[in-house]
Amino acid sequence: MKRIISSIFLFITINLTAQNPYFEISKQMEIYNDVIKKLATNYIDDINIGDMMQKNTKRMLNGLDRFTTFYDEQGILNQKMRQEGHFGGLGINIRYKDSLILITDIFKDSPAAEKLKIGDAIIAIEDKKIADLSPKVASNLLKGAAGSEVKLLIKRNGQNMPVKVKRADIKLDAVTGTYLDGDIGYIRFVKFNQLAARQVKKALLDLKNQGAKKLIIDVRGNPGGLLNEVIKIVNFFIPKDKVVVTTKGRFEKYNKTYMTRNPSVDETIPIVILVNNRSASASEILSGSLQDYDRAVIIGDTTYGKGLVQRTYKLKYGTYMKQTISKYYIPSGRLIQKIDYWHRDKNGKPLLMRDNLPEKDYKTSNGRTVHNLGGVVPDIVMKTNVSESLIKDLINKGILFDFATWYYYTQPKPANIEDFKLTNKDFENLVQFMKDRKLFPKSDAEKMVLKAQKQALKEHQDDKVVKAYEQLKNQYKLQNINLLRKYKDYILSELSKDLINRYFQKEGLIQYNVTHDPVILKAKAILNDAGQYNKILDK
Repeated sequence: MKRIISSIFLFITINLTAQNPYFEISKQMEIYNDVIKKLATNYIDDINIGDMMQKNTKRMLNGLDRFTTFYDEQGILNQKMRQEGHFGGLGINIRYKDSLILITDIFKDSPAAEKLKIGDAIIAIEDKKIADLSPKVASNLLKGAAGSEVKLLIKRNGQNMPVKVKRADIKLDAVTGTYLDGDIGYIRFVKFNQLAARQVKKALLDLKNQGAKKLIIDVRGNPGGLLNEVIKIVNFFIPKDKVVVTTKGRFEKYNKTYMTRNPSVDETIPIVILVNNRSASASEILSGSLQDYDRAVIIGDTTYGKGLVQRTYKLKYGTYMKQTISKYYIPSGRLIQKIDYWHRDKNGKPLLMRDNLPEKDYKTSNGRTVHNLGGVVPDIVMKTNVSESLIKDLINKGILFDFATWYYYTQPKPANIEDFKLTNKDFENLVQFMKDRKLFPKSDAEKMVLKAQKQALKEHQDDKVVKAYEQLKNQYKLQNINLLRKYKDYILSELSKDLINRYFQKEGLIQYNVTHDPVILKAKAILNDAGQYNKILDK
């Protein structure tokens, strides 16, 4: 009889779990709560329960897709500031390095523009050393109410100096610059916040009033943002009642088609949109939908491939969760998503979405074939980023930035942008700068050697092994210098942009790029050749 009752109970339990997933949730939460209570009351040492549970929550979400995230109170405030397009602060972009905060950029007309310089290193904030603060705490100390003052200790050109800066309401512009070159208007556009559509429309109308008859929209590096803003911007160039994007999710309530809702601003002006592998989300809707309608020529590198839509939900105690709820499809029916987080290999690494989709060609309005390979594939592909690990190290580790700071303080300032040109001597100065400071970036080959060395030293604590690998490392240093010379033009181009930004600020950098950037030069050539432009769009 007991066996029969047990079998019935097991059947009911399994049936409940299958029919009602919330039963399993309740069960696992009870187990989890018991574990936490036992740790809190019996563990040998004090435990920061709040910190541990937040880390566990984030770790759990990391097992899904990279865009489903948990926010505490400060995190949601930061997200809100990015969306609204303003915050109380100094007006700087920063990077952490060697227990210091490096100022990597300064906003125009901000409080920082009066007191600070790109390349300054912040040593302390309100007498609190950066080395003793977490990045999160240090970043929050720099923010504050407009009108309040913050005391900094900075290092500039080798000298320590105290500085007091009054915070202000900092506007995070979506459009960071425009330029008119002949009859070609250029708009640099870096985010889709609540200012985006308004600022893009103003930039477009201003350029047209100045005589622009063709247009370049540069969304390279633009990570996306608000869906409503990109729909408005697409609507500037195509008529009312056209599909811009369709979202499809697990639940019917998240399935929606978004249409243009207003008369267009200009349906005929020739457009080139510039993208790269860091143009994501809303940038991909903008470029992909205008490509599908044959309304713009796309130039650059294949875009990032984020075809997922998130919604933010309020949780208890001021916390929030941003959760992926659907995938989006652009007008031709293409899914832009590149990574398939829901199918993984035996090592747990996500697969590519295209590997689990049927092969299919999609058609634009004019009948051109476009592909569903993950991301928006440009009509003219121009790969400008160097994938070599050595060059990534040179930029990502701040070696080139540090050299630019040295150059700024040791070399004479150019009288104007036209006079500025880096030479072979400047490149050799960079090489010597790295040698003097032992700042050697590593190539892919050297990283493999170092990995092998680490393994070999685990297995054989032998002086000969150590010596052999040290010799190899020295050989690679020489080879890396030669490899850097192979990419000399690219390195000098990146260095030039950094220095122009320091000397002539954002307006100067826009002017320099319009006359030097190879992708912009290609865009201008296409726009100046109506026959080629129309041929690409099959008009």
